[in-house]
Order: sequence, then C-alpha cells, then structure tokens
Amino acid sequence: MRTAYLSALGTMGRRHLVGLVRAGFAVSAADPNPAAFETSCAELLKGGLPVHALTAVQGPTGYYDVAIFSETVTDRLNNFRSFLSLASAGKFLLEKPVAADPGEFEGFMTVAVSHKIESRTQVNFIRRTWPHIKSLAALCAEEVNFSVTLNGGAIGLGCMGIHYLDTFLALSTDEMPEVAWARLSSESVASGRGPQFEDFGGDFVLQGARGKLLASLEAGSSANVIMTVRGAHFMAQVEYGGKVWKLSRRKPDSTLPNFRYGADYEVIEEGKLELPTMDHVTGLWATDRLQLSKLANALETHRLLDRILRAGGAKPPYRFT
Repeated sequence: MRTAYLSALGTMGRRHLVGLVRAGFAVSAADPNPAAFETSCAELLKGGLPVHALTAVQGPTGYYDVAIFSETVTDRLNNFRSFLSLASAGKFLLEKPVAADPGEFEGFMTVAVSHKIESRTQVNFIRRTWPHIKSLAALCAEEVNFSVTLNGGAIGLGCMGIHYLDTFLALSTDEMPEVAWARLSSESVASGRGPQFEDFGGDFVLQGARGKLLASLEAGSSANVIMTVRGAHFMAQVEYGGKVWKLSRRKPDSTLPNFRYGADYEVIEEGKLELPTMDHVTGLWATDRLQLSKLANALETHRLLDRILRAGGAKPPYRFT
C-alpha cells in the first residue's frame, strides 16, 4: 500500500486526507490537537472511507510516497525542514501561501535545494489546472495585449488573493509584471483561524509586457469576486460565487470597425463551471495524474504579492495564513 505523511488536520488537511484515503493511501498524520483526529475520523466515516487508513503520529519516520504540509503558515517551514531531517518522500506538496514572512520564501527553496528535492516539490495553486483558466490562457497567448479585472470584497490578498495573482501569471505565461500602483484598505481582513491572523484588502494595478491587471478587493466589502478577461475581440466574465462564466468572441469573419463594440459577437461558452473538489485534486496529484505548480514558479507569485503589499505601505512579516 502506498503511504503518505500529512502535516496537520485542519480544514485543508482533512480535504487532503479524504483524497489520499480514497486513492488507496495509508496516511500518517501529525497534529498537535487531539480533537483533529476525532473530526478526521468522523469525516472519513461520513464518506464511507476506512478509518484504519489514518494513523496518528508524533512526527515522520522512514519513507513516504508523498508528503503534504497543510498547517498554518507559522509552522510550515519548520515542519518542512524537520521532516527532511527525519524522513524522506517521493514528492511533496505545500499549501499556499507557503509563508507570511517573505524572508521564509527563500527558506523553502534553500531547504529543498539542500535536499535535492526542488523538482519534486509543488505548491497547491490549483486554479492553473481548471479547464476555463486553460481556455483563457490559450486565448491570451494569441493577444498583443489583454486585461484582467477583479472586483470583490474581503477575500484577503494573502489567503485567496494570491490565487488570483497566480491566475494572472498563468494567463501571462509567467511574465512578471510591474506593480504600477497599490492602495491597501484602511481596515484589515479578519481570519476564521483565529485572532492571531489577519489579512489585507485593497486596490492595485499590475502592468506586464502584454497583460494588465486592475484589482479592487476591498476589505470593507462582503461581495464575491467577479473576474473579467478581455482581449482585442473576446470577453470572459467569471463569477466564482455562483460558479458560472460566459465567454463571448467576435465572429472571425467580421469586418466591422472596433467602434461597433459588441457587434458580431457570439457566445462561445456559457454556464456552470465544473470545478474539481480539493480531495479529488489531491488524489490525482498523489497518483501522478496531475501536476501542480513547481516550487520555483510558486515563489514568484509569493514575491509578487509581497511587492504589492509593500507598494501599499505594509511592512513584513505579515500575519495572513
């Protein structure tokens, strides 16, 4: 039987657990909270999965096929480093954000390189794998210029906003943009994980060689995020709250001038977004049927987040998770 090590059994950890057990893994999990194992066993039973596939351990030992780190950011680098001093694994998955202290971003790469596992370490930027993002990336690749807008509320730039930054980089073929302007919200975004954590809202503009991102993610708003992606002759609207999208494109044989905006457009795709659950993604990743972001690429997204926050006047280390 294939084996997995799981660091922490919080909300994300339990999603990974379900995916691993469903994929046939025996999971050794470490969590300082004994109640986390009771909750995890209850979720396995609810899903009709074998509870005996989960074993509580104090720490790692020996070899595992996969190792996943899903604790809060406060402990992730130390747990990653500690694991590699005690055990080994075929491949590794880090939850995002990997850290709230930009000084620790490089620490992950330093540790990975020292153990020669940088090519086997990935970060859970799941959105790059979503079919509609792949479709939009293919459209943007054909454009001389394109723009992305984000309009929404208190999602937290560090917790969820980083997903949208990574999406923009995916649409830009990972061309790193400049931070043209940033203004952070006057109030912070609270965390459901406890008062020790807080996040940011704000507005910012990114300008790349081909792509531009205009974002307004206000901490004082409860609105869900609507994303638009515009090219010369296409427009996509994505509403993640309702999981719906619409992609419209001008007919290829149209000869109308641009000031006839919206004319000769047809809807290419419309309707519900089919987004895979995290446990399903974990199972695919663990069984080598899905690749997530390589550590080096993921750290570029983290550095971009840090540049936005600094441009808005924030000073690290931050307190998001």
